[in-house]
Amino acid sequence: MLTRKANVGKGDTHNELPGSATNVVQARDITGGLHIHHIAGSELPVPRQLPPDVRHFVDREKHIARLHVWLDTPHDRAAPAEVIAGTGGVGKTTLAAHWAHQVRERFPDGDLYLDLRGYHVERSLSASEGLDHVLRALGVAGERLPVALDAKAALYRSMLHGRRILVVLDNAATAEQIRPLLPGSPTCRVVVTSRSHLTGLMIKEGAHRMPLDILSPERAIELLEQVVGDRVRDDPTSTAKLAGYCDHLPLALRVAAERLVASPHLTVADLVEELAEERERLNALDTGDDEFTNVRAVFSWSYHSLQPDAARMFRLLGLVSGPDISSAAAAVLAGVTALKARRLLDKLVGAHLLQVNGPYRFRFHDLLRVYAAQCAEYEESETDHQAALHRLFTWYAYSSEAAAQVITPHFSRIPISIPEPIAPAPAFPDRLTALHWCGSEQANLVAAIRQAAEMGEHTLAWQMPVALFAFCLVRRPLADWVTTHQVGLASARHDDDRLAEAWLQNSIALAHRELRQYETALKYFQLALAGWRETGVRWGEAWALRDIGGVYNLLGRNAEAVATLHESLTIHLEESDAWGEATALNLLARAHHSLGEFDQALPKLHRALEIRRDHGDQRNVGNTLNDLSLVHDSLGQFDQAIAYAEEALAIHRTVEYWHGEAIAHERLGAVLDHTGHAEAATEHWRAALTLYNKLGDPQAEVIRIRSRG
Repeated sequence: MLTRKANVGKGDTHNELPGSATNVVQARDITGGLHIHHIAGSELPVPRQLPPDVRHFVDREKHIARLHVWLDTPHDRAAPAEVIAGTGGVGKTTLAAHWAHQVRERFPDGDLYLDLRGYHVERSLSASEGLDHVLRALGVAGERLPVALDAKAALYRSMLHGRRILVVLDNAATAEQIRPLLPGSPTCRVVVTSRSHLTGLMIKEGAHRMPLDILSPERAIELLEQVVGDRVRDDPTSTAKLAGYCDHLPLALRVAAERLVASPHLTVADLVEELAEERERLNALDTGDDEFTNVRAVFSWSYHSLQPDAARMFRLLGLVSGPDISSAAAAVLAGVTALKARRLLDKLVGAHLLQVNGPYRFRFHDLLRVYAAQCAEYEESETDHQAALHRLFTWYAYSSEAAAQVITPHFSRIPISIPEPIAPAPAFPDRLTALHWCGSEQANLVAAIRQAAEMGEHTLAWQMPVALFAFCLVRRPLADWVTTHQVGLASARHDDDRLAEAWLQNSIALAHRELRQYETALKYFQLALAGWRETGVRWGEAWALRDIGGVYNLLGRNAEAVATLHESLTIHLEESDAWGEATALNLLARAHHSLGEFDQALPKLHRALEIRRDHGDQRNVGNTLNDLSLVHDSLGQFDQAIAYAEEALAIHRTVEYWHGEAIAHERLGAVLDHTGHAEAATEHWRAALTLYNKLGDPQAEVIRIRSRG
């Protein structure tokens, strides 16, 4: 037997190599000594460990292409690992395996696959356990397997050095699970899947992250068609609903598809009906026999990995019915500081349990929201539920009222008393800031008003729409205007608050007026008028009268309009309400215009314009200018009509009053048409049409017909 002795000095490790081994790997153990591992034979095993490729695979072309580019990048420039990151059930493993099967022939020395089960509470693998698995796959076993993590990692790197091996590390939770499993050899490629961002891996090792999101609606339907076939193709409406209820999440879609395949008599419409009940949706997507294909179980692994404060934030967010939430609102909901809320939200985003939806805004995928709500139901007391939502709704009401004071500072309003919230309202230094905040929170406020009423927070349920009226008046979201104010009206009646009831009836009437539902508008105006008179609020009585007069004018009842508007004007003058006076004068001028009494309309409009400018009320300055344009057009004074409309257009663009901007375009179109400039008129009508469509205003159809004619 031939013995080889290393040249060693005093204190060095002594290695003896018996025989003529040609495949020897040296690894340092935890004590600093060296263990020599002789793997029998001249060649290492060629592992082929990829899981089976999925049969039905859709979408992800861009991700596949990006992985190909990474593979083709020269070794010295390629990232050492590509991390596919996304929420549970989004198809990370499927994508990694599908791509790996496409390229495995480019790795002649094999492919290693390791499921780290990073989010499984009981079965997660440590890096050391993971190395045990891959070393055994490479032929290292028994006493030749090192004990220490460092020794295992060194042996692993030595064995992969210079070889072409693809390593797929699935379901990693932390960078610590990954680092010892990185080969270190540029000839190898590593694909990692994770529900975490693994930011440390990006910073220290230079790995590259590739986010993976849910499927588009079209590709979700394509997946259902591939698995199920004709039953989904024959009922496209139900199939689209099914894909939506599955949140376009690949795991949920596959579970739903397999249910249909396994039950030939179950129609798509039947399954849709089952999924329609939100509380039961996760139950319907429960396979019952495999936690890895159970949507709720897959979500739970991510949830149970959270720290307690982040888990509580996740649960509380599930209570909120709005489509998204700002970090400021989340802080109020959880009763924590703004800084802590941002940190907790970042943790949830990092775990792919929450999505960024804009600057400091966040949203759930729908199924995760359902899961979060169920976690809240099971783990939070009813008292805590109520307290969290009360904090949030109080903050919404207080902030909406603060915005209203900036948006319509001169508008008379009923007194509402909202307790100071635990966090201040957003800063509204100007009107546009207030409008933009209301716009960004519009859907959340609509949802909050409904939810407040449902949980018995009736005072907040009517205070929020009262405060939201200023935004409705300017942005004119007509459907939400009616919906929120009807909910508020019911809650005001529950509270037996007659003043709030009259306000809301008046506001509901205005929305119906803008929807061209004049008889309905009159009904609500009359109810409001009775309420204002009952409570003795004179400015409110004048408000109802002037709007009744305005509807009379729209119905062609011009004599009644003039009489009612004079009655309103008298009250406004008695109350020294200049803002109301100007509004009544505008409406009177329109009624006189309808009667052909242009000489009576003009002085009223000039007086209204003077009041508006004194108040600095630019939006209504523009409205009055539009009315002046109308009257001068009717008088044949086209230059003046154009000048007034152009001034109005510039003002409305500045203050972002889209309705006034649309009217100005409409006025310019009419004047230009009257003067024979048909092409220019059409351009303005098209601009008006775009704005009316944006607002959902029925006037869009009138303009559409006019622009065609």
